[in-house]
Amino acid sequence: MKAVLLGTSGCIAMDATTAHRAGPSVLVECGRHNEILLFDCGRSALQSVFEAGYSPANIGYVFFTHHHSDHNIGFPDLVLSSWVAFGKSHWRVYGPVGTRHFIDALFGRGGAFDADITRRAEAPDARKVLEKFTGRPMVRPSFDVHEIEKEGEVCCGEDWSVMASFAPRHVQPWLVSVAYRVESAAGSLVISGDTAPTQQMVELARGCSMLIHDCSIDQREGVFADVHMHTDPRSLGRIAAEAGVNTVVAYHFLRFVDNPETLSLFKQLVEEGFPGKVVIADDCLVLDVSSGEYYHSRVSSRVARGSCGPSRQSGGGPMIEKVLGNSG
Repeated sequence: MKAVLLGTSGCIAMDATTAHRAGPSVLVECGRHNEILLFDCGRSALQSVFEAGYSPANIGYVFFTHHHSDHNIGFPDLVLSSWVAFGKSHWRVYGPVGTRHFIDALFGRGGAFDADITRRAEAPDARKVLEKFTGRPMVRPSFDVHEIEKEGEVCCGEDWSVMASFAPRHVQPWLVSVAYRVESAAGSLVISGDTAPTQQMVELARGCSMLIHDCSIDQREGVFADVHMHTDPRSLGRIAAEAGVNTVVAYHFLRFVDNPETLSLFKQLVEEGFPGKVVIADDCLVLDVSSGEYYHSRVSSRVARGSCGPSRQSGGGPMIEKVLGNSG
């Protein structure tokens, strides 16, 4: 099982400090069929998918941890660009209560993109061009939306499963937050989303191969002394140690900690309380969940896995079919 950190910033870019990082998003490749799961879809997720060597047309499942805009603002781009470029029209989406409203408000009749979608799907001239380009019927994007109302297994494949938990403590009751645990024969992975330190996160991550966890702030003092929304590195080390994980990955860096000196200190502070492997996240970092080994993967979109779209020579249709397979 692989985890690809598509985006690792902790907020919408406000200055040059955070602009180099995409918004929070983790791609997971798992199972004997190399199925693709996407957890959150922050700013520039689409570009990061390409840069990591994948095609967005092969994403089988999307999971949202919560609906702060930095975690979902890239989703309209992902859906509409994949639709126009590849003819990918169907998505399976999981998330907390509010996910259905989020989808309907964007893509439903009368939604934000209704006029755009209707023009492309129903106007004869536009549909003819796009169907020739993609080699597929141009139908409106559709969604199987699963709102998570209780903890436990929410999704599974032939040899993998995803469990949801309300372990995060973030901005309840205004937004519901969900963390996820992915299980497969090749290891287990927990993705926290945004959260303050909680004992429930310890329990969710207990014994897992890798924990990808919020590490947004430097210390629980000053403005964050009484604001329980994010985790500091010392707390993350304690969580990882108590849970007995093999590797912990710190991500979701707010702009005032996103500099080499502070992130180097973050690593040291996590290691003070945790004897396992500590990774400071970076965009397009590819991690082997079982071993904790990692490398950077930034490739041209022209050589993305499968194909990123029709080349000048391909004419579109046949190349698109190779990408989509049975992913819908």
